[in-house]
Amino acid sequence: MKSHGALTTADSVAAGLRAALHQGRWSPGAALRQEELAAEFGVSRIPVREALNKLQAEGLVVVEPNRGAFVASLSAAEVHEVFDLRVLLECDALRHAIPQHTPRTLRQLAALQAELDAEDDASLWLATDAAFHEVLYAPSGRTKTLEMIAVLRASVTRLYRAHLTPNTRRKGWRDEHHALLKAVAARNVERAVAALTRHLRETETVALAAVSGADAAVAHTHRSGA
Repeated sequence: MKSHGALTTADSVAAGLRAALHQGRWSPGAALRQEELAAEFGVSRIPVREALNKLQAEGLVVVEPNRGAFVASLSAAEVHEVFDLRVLLECDALRHAIPQHTPRTLRQLAALQAELDAEDDASLWLATDAAFHEVLYAPSGRTKTLEMIAVLRASVTRLYRAHLTPNTRRKGWRDEHHALLKAVAARNVERAVAALTRHLRETETVALAAVSGADAAVAHTHRSGA
């Protein structure tokens, strides 16, 4: 049986790697070398190996026998599938959340949107956008759905983080968010769902554009045996 300490160390390494992956530290297809990660975290290779296996189960890493671990990449078809799932789950969460929203939560959403409208840093913008969607869906109370949404969102956000600038679809995202906020405040479920669907499909185009650029890098990494 593994010791509690070993599990804690592996979990800590996994948390650090997960955060770095979500922040776009490595490009899709990049090699994750155990010895380098062990030195960075100040641990042996055993908890690093366990952490990589955890991240593989989450779809963030691919571990190939005799080759090592690589940052997971998505094909265009997989991106389409992720966004199909996001539309289904996020629209479901929104339908359940709208009747439960209060003046306080609506003020929270408006405040977050004001931050988004003014933010010029891409990383901070993405973090605030994630917070906006979390507050938007939280009143649904659908814990499992929200967990799945978070995993799906992370799987694609990291793909286009490196390609995002403060002006990438800025007006489009802003207009879509404001239309969504207006529909939620009016308790118009169907209009809100339509606005959210449109927003997610437009975001899909950004993810697909990033994937088309990442595919060549992934192929090069695997050909070189890195």
